[in-house]
Amino acid sequence: MATVSVVSIFTRGARSSDTPEMRRARVQGDIDRATEAWGSGFFPGVRANINFVSFREYYISDVTIVANTVSSVNDARVQSLIMQARTVNNNATAMYVVYLSGPSLSSGAVGNGGPQTTFFNSATNYGLYGQVVLTDNASDSYLLAHEAGHVLFGRFTSNSSNSFTINDPSNPGNDHNDNPQNLMNGFVPSSNPFINEAQGNVAIQSKLILENNFSGMAPVSISASASGSLASGQYPIKCEKVPACPCCDRPKPIHESEKVKKINKEITKLIKEIGPDNLNLKFKPRTDPYRKCKCKCKDHD
Repeated sequence: MATVSVVSIFTRGARSSDTPEMRRARVQGDIDRATEAWGSGFFPGVRANINFVSFREYYISDVTIVANTVSSVNDARVQSLIMQARTVNNNATAMYVVYLSGPSLSSGAVGNGGPQTTFFNSATNYGLYGQVVLTDNASDSYLLAHEAGHVLFGRFTSNSSNSFTINDPSNPGNDHNDNPQNLMNGFVPSSNPFINEAQGNVAIQSKLILENNFSGMAPVSISASASGSLASGQYPIKCEKVPACPCCDRPKPIHESEKVKKINKEITKLIKEIGPDNLNLKFKPRTDPYRKCKCKCKDHD
């Protein structure tokens, strides 16, 4: 399977943030559902064989970010946490997920996310990482899997640095899919969300996938003792402050070329235009004709 690393960052007051066990359970649940959607797949869609793994988990006991004060993943406070996490993880290729407190963002969305580039040489030679925010209402859902889709769809359509897009490859010109059962619908199905062939073909080529780049770090498992030390209130990355811009107090990205700055500025606009990502609680999945099949392979004629 292709591998996507996930770095999870819990802020104080976020749902399931109280204990290491609760944090680990929420992270694992989100990761398992992302692997279900992008790995084995759901009927009537395809499987992309993408596996999500937990790389690092952090708890910030002295930072509270209330979701309804955040408009998107581009919020300066969220960006600061992501930049610090990237610093101490040697800029590892991963999806950096920040868990906020409160039911929804200021837009009403329960999640938001997208990619950022780290370097650009051509349409096939560039670096990328993901950034995501999730609210309390995103718990026990496929929101992480959905936001991962926005990251996985980040790509250049030509050798021009101006050709970056995060559009759904199966719905040209749109960030979301029109099918209410599709994982990338603006209202994410609460069960059995499928991906189609066009989506899977683009996702499997993403630079977020460790096997597709040379800058990623091998995923590691988090031991109980390691997670416990992070839960003590001493957030390790606090001691390595990311310098802020003197004019606006925003974190300054690490070693970012002028070309990459321009690309990421355009990507930031694209992420803002994605629109609300919410749950479709009224969605009823189609009946799986293979539900009684003992082998569960879904490869029948």
